[in-house]
Amino acid sequence: MSDETTTSEQLAEIEGQATDYTPPDGWRLLEVGETITLGDEYVESDYRRRYPTKRVGSTVGATELYIRRIERPEPIQVCEGRWETRDGKIRNVTPTPEDFEVDLYPWWDAQYRQTWRANGQHHHSGESMLDLVTYLGSIEEAKTQELPAKTQELPAKTQELPADTADELRSEVSYVQNLLGESRRRVTHLESLVANLRTINAAQEKAVDAAGKENTALQRELAVAKEELTIAAAVSQQLQIELDAAQQVPADLPELRQLRLRLADMTLDRDQYKDAWNQIFTDQTTIRETTAAETVEAIIEWLQHFRGCNSPALALLLLEALPHIMRSLTGLEQD
Repeated sequence: MSDETTTSEQLAEIEGQATDYTPPDGWRLLEVGETITLGDEYVESDYRRRYPTKRVGSTVGATELYIRRIERPEPIQVCEGRWETRDGKIRNVTPTPEDFEVDLYPWWDAQYRQTWRANGQHHHSGESMLDLVTYLGSIEEAKTQELPAKTQELPAKTQELPADTADELRSEVSYVQNLLGESRRRVTHLESLVANLRTINAAQEKAVDAAGKENTALQRELAVAKEELTIAAAVSQQLQIELDAAQQVPADLPELRQLRLRLADMTLDRDQYKDAWNQIFTDQTTIRETTAAETVEAIIEWLQHFRGCNSPALALLLLEALPHIMRSLTGLEQD
């Protein structure tokens, strides 16, 4: 077989594939010999699956199918829902929590923790394989469409099946729908748990920030304390120098002898004053104790005559007159 014949057959095969295969909306089929770039996807011969290319820089072969996304003339406006990224991934896009950079990246995917700008860009500038390019619908609609393909084909097949088989399939569909409802409830519960975890995480981040600020304040106080310690050490060193200089003064200077004499006189006066004060205090204490004892003895002696008295009235009169009696015995003035 000649090269010319082979080329003709390959061209005919490519023309047949190009006619049979229709790229998705927003995509175009690459021509033979066109250079493959980042973001292009390879389509299998049965058209069922496609993969991001790994042959960036190569050219499209005669028997290969590659598609490329058609550039949009205007930037997109992101909204909440399911979006397809530039590399074909599907993301559930919701508003970004307040703990993140909401002003710069108002949209994010909670599962993959990826954020986007309002125009769908993943980075601050330039294109990325994670940019949002195609809106696929709301998240709730996608959950509804996740029923197995078998349950979607059952209504059409039940017309061709016996009644028993159709009832069995309907029962299976009901069972699958119940499972789907249970899964939705679990998803709702998990979303609630995730929200709680986000709240806890935000609180922990705030606590860490507060601890960091407190640590910074303590470091500043430590720096101030170190500076004060340095100043105190310098002052102590200066005082030690002055003390050393003072100790080197000759002991027989006239001024020093005069100061020593004055100090001795002042010390003697202090000791005499202290001894006199101690003597006065001791005398006062002795006098007070002696006076109290004498007073008690005088009262006891005076009351000795009334010990044998059994008259309550006399005892009451005695108690009423006791203050006056005590003043008389102690020599105090009546007023």
